[in-house]
Amino acid sequence: MRARTAESKTLPADIYAKTADGVYAVDPRQRIVYWSPTAQQMLGWRPNEVLGQRCYDVICGLDYEGQRFCRRNCPTITAAKKAKPIGNYDVLSHRKDGSPLWLNVSIILPAEGGRNDICAVHVFRDVSERRRFEQLAQITREAVARFSAGEEGQVETKPYPPPGPPLTQREVEVLRLLASGVPTEDIATALGVSRSTARNHIESILAKLGVHSRLQAVVYASRHRLI
Repeated sequence: MRARTAESKTLPADIYAKTADGVYAVDPRQRIVYWSPTAQQMLGWRPNEVLGQRCYDVICGLDYEGQRFCRRNCPTITAAKKAKPIGNYDVLSHRKDGSPLWLNVSIILPAEGGRNDICAVHVFRDVSERRRFEQLAQITREAVARFSAGEEGQVETKPYPPPGPPLTQREVEVLRLLASGVPTEDIATALGVSRSTARNHIESILAKLGVHSRLQAVVYASRHRLI
């Protein structure tokens, strides 16, 4: 997929304000110079809270492997500075309240002779549900393989509802991140908490579900649609 090119010499904020997708623009130093109303609705930050901030400090996107994608001189900005086409991509981000969500991002490059303070316009939409189904499909494949090997068969015998108290909303968020294969450190980053707090959430989840491993927790939760 080729990157689209903005035709106007100025950022058509009136057009972007009407799109159902979130939009933000960054300058060559990766500072946010435009933040659309839909971006505020989706992520929770008001323009005055993010304008002038580095995009990677706001979006904090992780890739499928749980590694930081949004960073200084990320592949997107590097390609944009060279006016190279950029395909759309997914990142795991988070809202202002710390709740995680997957974003699919498309890039619009400024037209030649356009505003020199705009390096790239990011157009994004929430694809959390699509990623959830993809992850659950992967979990199912892995669970079947492990079940066949006898490693996780005991998950089938666990009672439902689980023996412990109901999971909190934050624990459900942590469980979804576990289902994404995100390590403890990056769970802490995504939720804006300390690593020890993230670890405590995971231990609480295991205790409430009556399981002994993260994989068992994810398999149990997916089978009973807790995530």
